[in-house]
Amino acid sequence: MIKFFLLSLLTVSLYACGGAEDNSEPPAELVDFEATAEVEELWSASIGSGDEQQYLKLYPLMLEDRLIVANREGEIVAFNLATGDEIWAVDLDVILSGGVGGDTEHHFVTTRDGELIAIDAKGKISWRKQLSSEVLVPAVVIDKMVIISSIDGQISGLNLNTGEPGWLYKKDVPALSLRGNSRPVVNRGLLYKGLDNGRMAVINAENGRVVYDVAVAIPKGRSELERMVDIDGDASLSNGVLYIASYQGRVVAIDIRKGRLIWSRKLSTSTGVEEDGSTLFSADDRDYIWALDQNNGATLWKQEKLKARQLTRPVKMDETIVVGDFEGYLHWLSKYDGHFIARVEVDSAGILVPPLVKNNRLYVVTRGGDVVAYEFKKN
Repeated sequence: MIKFFLLSLLTVSLYACGGAEDNSEPPAELVDFEATAEVEELWSASIGSGDEQQYLKLYPLMLEDRLIVANREGEIVAFNLATGDEIWAVDLDVILSGGVGGDTEHHFVTTRDGELIAIDAKGKISWRKQLSSEVLVPAVVIDKMVIISSIDGQISGLNLNTGEPGWLYKKDVPALSLRGNSRPVVNRGLLYKGLDNGRMAVINAENGRVVYDVAVAIPKGRSELERMVDIDGDASLSNGVLYIASYQGRVVAIDIRKGRLIWSRKLSTSTGVEEDGSTLFSADDRDYIWALDQNNGATLWKQEKLKARQLTRPVKMDETIVVGDFEGYLHWLSKYDGHFIARVEVDSAGILVPPLVKNNRLYVVTRGGDVVAYEFKKN
């Protein structure tokens, strides 16, 4: 299996080795605009090394009163959401690969060597388990199971309290795929998981049986590169409809009760989609931001002024959507027409993981290891 690291094709060649010719599209210069909202920094902290310019999405875990953040060197810190005060910290002295997953009582991290480490609510190690390969997305907890997605195509259900194997689902990984995996969506005991082959599998979280699967994208072209239709981005579930998109494929709406495709349209993204009840938002592989009608996929607006800035998945916040970029800026845009509302520079190391939003506050973790909380205020 060749896990092809296609970041240069995704305009990440800014980090390529010196001397190589750079044929990627240059990032758009930021345009001036009159801000119509105020963004106030509430608190900031640092977890040190960040991802050291590795292309790692070290997702934080946001709970009711705390934010749990990990860095590549195995340091994990729980911060108070309101104040930024440190609640606990632990240094595992390992190289991490996928960020923090879990729930209130059980937290999980995974290492570059494929080890799963369980941590309790006080930051103490509960157990460790060796997996089949590296994991690049956070673990998911469903009932008494912890679900792990490995880069070798395996999805594992383990006992939440002991790590003992419960079930295993395996799908062959294509010869070429993006480095990464999609985060599954959980609903009523079912796991909705985008796969490296462009399909979406619905898996019973109790026993690992596949309920059904759907083709999100259909490979086209002569070469393996042209036919790659990997799903690495986040999906979104609303009112019984799952919205999911692939790289070099399309975005689709699926009725999860019937396993039926409602609509589809061409759109290539590696970061996924976000919905707000009527509109679907996505940043495509050129970093154009799209707003689509959730009912039929029709284009409502498109914002092109952040082209090639390596955007995160858009996240909704009040009447705006927010994206981070490779230079460490956060951009607030109107969800109605895409015009710019506010902008702040967080950390020049850049932002790779989508921000998190709770109670009109936004929390972001940068590639340099900064953790910052902001409050959004309309003028």
